[in-house]
Amino acid sequence: MDRPLGSARRYASALLAIAGDGAAAEALLAELDRVAGVVGTPGARTLLDDPRTPAAARVSALEAAAGAPVSAAVRTLMGALASRRHLGRLPAIAEATRQALNARNGISTARVSTPTEIGADERSKIEAQAKAIAGGGVHVSYDIDPSLVGGVTLRVGDLLIDGSVRGKLARMRERILTAAG
Repeated sequence: MDRPLGSARRYASALLAIAGDGAAAEALLAELDRVAGVVGTPGARTLLDDPRTPAAARVSALEAAAGAPVSAAVRTLMGALASRRHLGRLPAIAEATRQALNARNGISTARVSTPTEIGADERSKIEAQAKAIAGGGVHVSYDIDPSLVGGVTLRVGDLLIDGSVRGKLARMRERILTAAG
């Protein structure tokens, strides 16, 4: 179901329209990241989605746990989500806001998957390649996928460069099956 992703994008678009350009948009994203981090902590969802607790109390608790006051726009968003018991969508809204802000600023998104943690030298080489592919600024995120066995996958926008052992084995299997007819 595409609904949560679509609603996250709509919330992100509305928030960025309110924030405008520049530092205000970056500050709004930082606030969203802070409150989304709280939502992601163990046990937080149980408290934040509890229907016995008034929505205003859940918003206040979330803001207090975030460690600093938030803007009126973020507080209003949290109130709307709390009244529907959807505070768990804050991480998706924060990510959609980041993507929209990056797109607005001409920054591409790249995702790197490796089977194990990689060092700073490898990261800088991969980031340079991602920047060359994107043709400009790029925000790179990393994740660990042990099923890759070895190598790396790099996705910049719709382009996937699969240098993983799993990918190489899959391509080899396809060639063998094609040759066997």
